[in-house]
Amino acid sequence: MHSIFEASPTPVLSSAASTAEQPRGQWLASGGEDPSQFNWQEAWHPIAYVQDLEPSQLSTFTLLEQDLVIWWDRPAQTWRVFVDQCPHRLAPLSEGRITPDGLLECPYHGWTFSGSGQCCRIPQQVDGHPVEQSRRACVQSLPTAVAQGMLFVYPGQSERAASTPVPLVEPLEEAPDEWIVLDGVRDLPFDVLTLLENVLDPSHLPFAHHRSVGDRSIAGPMDLDVTHSDRQGFQGIWETAVGPKKGQFGTQLTTFIAPNLMWHDLTTQEKNRTLTVAYCTPIRKGECRLFARFPFQFASPLPAILMNHTPSWAFHLLQNSILRMIKFSCTFRNAILCGGKTVDRLLKLSTCPPELTVL
Repeated sequence: MHSIFEASPTPVLSSAASTAEQPRGQWLASGGEDPSQFNWQEAWHPIAYVQDLEPSQLSTFTLLEQDLVIWWDRPAQTWRVFVDQCPHRLAPLSEGRITPDGLLECPYHGWTFSGSGQCCRIPQQVDGHPVEQSRRACVQSLPTAVAQGMLFVYPGQSERAASTPVPLVEPLEEAPDEWIVLDGVRDLPFDVLTLLENVLDPSHLPFAHHRSVGDRSIAGPMDLDVTHSDRQGFQGIWETAVGPKKGQFGTQLTTFIAPNLMWHDLTTQEKNRTLTVAYCTPIRKGECRLFARFPFQFASPLPAILMNHTPSWAFHLLQNSILRMIKFSCTFRNAILCGGKTVDRLLKLSTCPPELTVL
């Protein structure tokens, strides 16, 4: 996907709870209050690119093993995310429809719900018995936010959502009109922690991605100078002589925002700037979604013109060739750590690249 990046300084929040803006000094830390652990429920997670969503259709996603339905609330002009379960007979709301007046209708008995999750109509309702006003007739509506072209959802305590920062790529916020962004997405058959470990590890590039974005001849030691680190993530700079690709292309910075966002920031000697952004969203144990974003700034206009005229399918072919080796290697490793599945089973989970021989 090609896009001239557009961003708003403040994420657009939508929730059944209060969404008043909080001064930065009042932000709550992602991950909950317990300093001894990080609660993945108490954090914002991206679940879709907004441009991939169709307002007239229902979409689905599974986050942290919870099935969700995504839909466009036309009266409120915002995206909603509900737990994909009708409170009446537990039917999947994602199999229903959006009514002409903009409500979400269950496919089983036709109960309809507003964007807040409130039940609005029960066709079988007897006059004088307002069952729809009961809290038991409501659907759980999760807080949502739209920022940097992505839809985020907060699966934890809704009252914390408006005070918890949405994980954003700071360089894109600083100059949103100056970036050309290529977007990709891929569901992967291994745990989200395995994916995070992979995207934060540039030392695998020369070998796992040889002849695509890597080259075995420039492999070498790497030294990350960590400039900041705490429970919310870390930042660091790669030493030029012992950084990725031996520093041949310039200085690289790395940022990780817990629990799901990291980016590498590379400025070349020609003053071109490239970000490699990875949002890693947990679907369930052994499955995750990668949102890969590649923002570019060029010192001259020609590369930007060429990139804007490159068809999307060409980028997706390149992305798939890059992810092919990651998918096999990480699936193999993840399966062994989770119980030692056989190689035959692994080959069914992931397509083995033709250049890789399993002995």
